[in-house]
Amino acid sequence: MQRFTRGNTLLLLLGDFVTFGSALFVTLLIRYREIPEEEVISQHLQPFLLLFCFWILVFLIVGLYDRHVSLVRKSIPALVLKVQVFNILTAALFFFVSDVGIEPKTNLVIYLIVSSLLIVMWRLYVYPRITTGKPIRALVIGDSEEAMGIARVFAHNRYFKHIKPYLLSKRDIPNFPEFKESFIQFLSQDSTDMVVADMRDEFALRLAPELYHYAFEDGNIRFINLPSMYEELHHRIPPSLIGEAWLLEHVGTGSPHYAYDFMKRVIDISGALLLLLPTALVFPLVALLIRLEDRGPLLYTAARVGQFGRPIHIYKFRTMTGTDTPDAAVKSTLTVTKVGHILRKTRLDELPQLLNVLKGDLSFIGPRPEIPTLVDVYAREIPYYNLRHLVKPGLSGWAQINNFDVPRGGVDVERTIDKLSFDLYYLKHRSFLLDIEIALKTINTLVMRTGT
Repeated sequence: MQRFTRGNTLLLLLGDFVTFGSALFVTLLIRYREIPEEEVISQHLQPFLLLFCFWILVFLIVGLYDRHVSLVRKSIPALVLKVQVFNILTAALFFFVSDVGIEPKTNLVIYLIVSSLLIVMWRLYVYPRITTGKPIRALVIGDSEEAMGIARVFAHNRYFKHIKPYLLSKRDIPNFPEFKESFIQFLSQDSTDMVVADMRDEFALRLAPELYHYAFEDGNIRFINLPSMYEELHHRIPPSLIGEAWLLEHVGTGSPHYAYDFMKRVIDISGALLLLLPTALVFPLVALLIRLEDRGPLLYTAARVGQFGRPIHIYKFRTMTGTDTPDAAVKSTLTVTKVGHILRKTRLDELPQLLNVLKGDLSFIGPRPEIPTLVDVYAREIPYYNLRHLVKPGLSGWAQINNFDVPRGGVDVERTIDKLSFDLYYLKHRSFLLDIEIALKTINTLVMRTGT
């Protein structure tokens, strides 16, 4: 399954690094109109190696190593060009403040063009050929919304245009006993490489013995449970795909995260103390602006639901014309102040929550804490909603960086189900690497002001 959905991120990263180096060689070739001498290459390569590492980090922050980027090929050229313009500007600043013995002003312009072209060619044409291999035929069994969604991804995504999917459900088979006899012959004649089956579906369960038998006999076919494939493609776990087996594996008898939780707490305390130092300089300015506008209070506390359902109170700079009670906050009649609009846009209103991180009510990374009144509604309306409270809430989370269309005020069951699917993914996969990814992309969101 990894071959079809994850690709090879390490290969992609190494390819980017090699492409950066190749672009430098081509740039020198164009600039000096001859094969550059070893001394010239060495003189340029030493400082550029540092830049290559930084640029790879930028690629990671903006999401160029996300699996969904590979699924939308038309977005790659524009995104690469945008990122490379930023990278060249950082390179120009680097050479301006550093004494490295070269001032490649003209070279940087040439490098921008060459590197952008080579990166796009590598990602659009070379990398897909290396990672996809021979044409693949996939069979999707089931008639659920998730099964049809996977079939649509396979059928309509140009990156996976070599995959020829077939969506199979009981609606297509009027006589199951007759079909059952010819099913194995169908798999063999069609040279099916991968079967994605929704084992919640009665039809898929009836076919399961034949699938297992053929997979054992053939040895080449991959038999994948639909939730696993859906999770790999969409990086989230809808509540509809959760069952008792999932709960037992990831909630009931799953391995404790003692070391992870301890180190995460250490990082939270250290990071909060470090960030509170520059924040202390911002507090007086924000206090003055709020005071000048309406002479109201600087801070307010908001009731939220914390880990294991415990009530917590988080601190924020006041951004509205007053403060609501938890019940009234769902249908607030207050308006955002002019200063409050700026604070929300820049996320400065959340700086006091560093105190909550120090107290242990919040972490830097985790599902966003919810209003108690809304939690009561969603716990009744949405299956497994309270699972999100098994981990400590955070300032930023997997849902925030992947789903900007999150509900804002009032009850919104449909959007909250969507948000919960990302929270469940984080619950299952939480780790230092995932936390680092969330942190980097949160920084990108704040800098680019793409969040909502």
